[in-house]
Amino acid sequence: MDPLLAEVWGVRLWYYGLAFALGFSAVFLWMMLRRSYAGLSSRQVVDLSLIFSLSCLVAGRAFQILVYELEIFRGRYSEVFAFWKGGMAYEGVMVGALAGVSLFCIIHRKSFLLLADELVIPFAFLLALVRLGGHLNGEVYGYVTTAWWAVKFPHVEGFRHPVALYEVFKCFILMLILLVVGRRGTQGQGRLLGHFMLWCGIFDLIIDIFQAPGALFRSIGTGCYLNALMALIGLLLIASSTRRASRKTTELSTLRFAPASLIATIPSRLNTGTFFRILLFLAILLFCLTIPGGWSRQWLYNLALL
Repeated sequence: MDPLLAEVWGVRLWYYGLAFALGFSAVFLWMMLRRSYAGLSSRQVVDLSLIFSLSCLVAGRAFQILVYELEIFRGRYSEVFAFWKGGMAYEGVMVGALAGVSLFCIIHRKSFLLLADELVIPFAFLLALVRLGGHLNGEVYGYVTTAWWAVKFPHVEGFRHPVALYEVFKCFILMLILLVVGRRGTQGQGRLLGHFMLWCGIFDLIIDIFQAPGALFRSIGTGCYLNALMALIGLLLIASSTRRASRKTTELSTLRFAPASLIATIPSRLNTGTFFRILLFLAILLFCLTIPGGWSRQWLYNLALL
C-alpha cells in the first residue's frame, strides 16, 4: 500500500488528501443539484461548501490533537497548523460537519434539519473516501485473522481484518438506505439525518468488534458508547420528525442536472464576491491534497519522511 499519490515541484500529494478533495467536491455538486429544493442560491451553495470544508478540516485537526496526540504537540504549538504533517480525526470531521452546517444556517437563516437531510448522502460518500484513504495509509486495521480477505498492514504483525474497507462498505450501504428513505413522497425534517445517525451507529458497533484497540489510538469501549449514543439520537430524530408538520418533498429519483445550462449562466451571474469564493474553495481542495493521513508524526516517522 503506497499512500503517496504524486510529487509535484517537491510537494508530496497523498491519496488521503485526495479523498477529502473529492468528498468536498461531491458535497458541492450534490448541493448544486438540489439547491432549488433546499432554497439556496448558487452563491449560497458556494458559501456552504466553503464553511463545510473548512469546519471539517479544522475540527478534524483539533479533535486529533486534543484527544489523541496532545502530548506529541505539547511544546510544538507551531505545528498545530501543519496539516501537511498529518493528523485528522474521523470523529472530528463528523463534528466539524455538524458545526459547519449549523454556522451556515445561523448566518443565512436556514433550517438546520432541512440542510442536514440534504447533506447526509454526499457526506456519507465523503466518509467512504476518507476511510479508503486511511486504508491505503494502513492506519485502521483489525484483529489478526485467517480470512481469505485479510490484509497485511505495514508495521503490524500478521494478516488482519481490513476494518477501513468494512467502513467503506458501510458508507455505501448507508447511502443506499438514505436514497431509499428519501424516495418516499413525504417526510418530516430531520428524518434522513436520523436514519444516517441510527444506521451509522449500528454499523459502527458491529465493525468495532473487528477493530484492534491500538489502531489509530482508538478505544473500543469509548467507541461503543459513542456509537450507541449516535444510534439513540438517530432514533429520537426519526421519531420527532414524524410528529412535525410533514411537507411534500422533491423525490430523489427526479434529480436532474444540466451542466451546459449551468455553465452558460455563470458569466452573467458571477460577481467579484462569488468569484473570490470559488477561488478560495478551489484553493482548499488543492490544499487537501497535501494532507498525508489521520496519524501525525508517528506515520511520517515510519515512512522516514521526517
